Amino acid sequence: MEHTSDASTGAGTFVSRRATGKLLATQGYVVGIEISGSGARQSVALADLSGKILYRVRRPLEYIPDTGTVLHLLDEMLTDVTSPERLLDGRILRVGISVGGLVDAPHGVVRTLYHAHGWDNFPLQDYFTEKLAVPCIIDNNANAAALAEKQQGAGVGERVMLYLGLGRGIGGALLINGKIYHGTTGTAGEIGHMVVKENGPKCSCGGFGHLEAVASAQSVVRTMIGLSVEYPETMKAIYRITDGRAERITAEQVFRLAAEGDTIASHIVDDVLKYLGNALANIVLLINPSMIILGGALAQAGELLVNPLYARIQELCPPATSQSLRVVQGRLGSDANLVGAVTLALQDL
Repeated sequence: MEHTSDASTGAGTFVSRRATGKLLATQGYVVGIEISGSGARQSVALADLSGKILYRVRRPLEYIPDTGTVLHLLDEMLTDVTSPERLLDGRILRVGISVGGLVDAPHGVVRTLYHAHGWDNFPLQDYFTEKLAVPCIIDNNANAAALAEKQQGAGVGERVMLYLGLGRGIGGALLINGKIYHGTTGTAGEIGHMVVKENGPKCSCGGFGHLEAVASAQSVVRTMIGLSVEYPETMKAIYRITDGRAERITAEQVFRLAAEGDTIASHIVDDVLKYLGNALANIVLLINPSMIILGGALAQAGELLVNPLYARIQELCPPATSQSLRVVQGRLGSDANLVGAVTLALQDL
């Protein structure tokens, strides 16, 4: 479904600050909005004040849209989600937005989306606050998903927790005592852009050898498709596992082929475990978390990723640092970012 719009992005200077304060109301709703790193996937959800999603709509596009198109589409989705017949128990009290890019959360500004154009220094919080006339809270999708996992997923009860979103890119989030650590300029957790492989492949940000370019779900799939062309046995295995649609292979399927002994898939998986394991070992040494939660498409590999990655970290870290560490797959799956947006709307941040 294609939409176009000449709506102004409203980019420019900004003065607003993050909406804060515990949502103490007993009646009403919150809205969660998810914007993917390419802008090609948007989701909007209506939730009650317990965080239960009552209604949702998702409209992925077949192309990477401009900013105006995304905002126009979200306006239509919000009109659907907040129609009067859905708001029988009060009004919308707050909006939370998870964004697949670099976000200045305290100021409510999208600094950039690495996989899309037109979002640099975009005042997204102001845009929706003015449009909906309610407080709006934004953050990057890894922080939002981490908060959701902490509240109702795998991280319940954890004091120091690291979340990794292993999807089109790689995002990270650090939660300490239930609070997101944003860092000085809001970039804490951007581990996808750690340099892990000298002279390695080009990253979406323009750098080379970054973790995202080696160990994201997208990089795994691209590398598999690229290498398999020269290996008939691997290509045959791909056709088998994808019902003849090689271009639709997933990162989880690459891990499955590696477990079956495919040479090319095994080489790719070994690289993921090596470089991702090295990066996580260094982070464990620095922050000493009790849990690492793996989310995103790559995490769908489950134990094929979790177990060897945990073993790699244990191999590289002194026992005193890693003996209490757990590495787990997130429980919220593909809903993590949207549930995270709802959770943002309900939090005192």
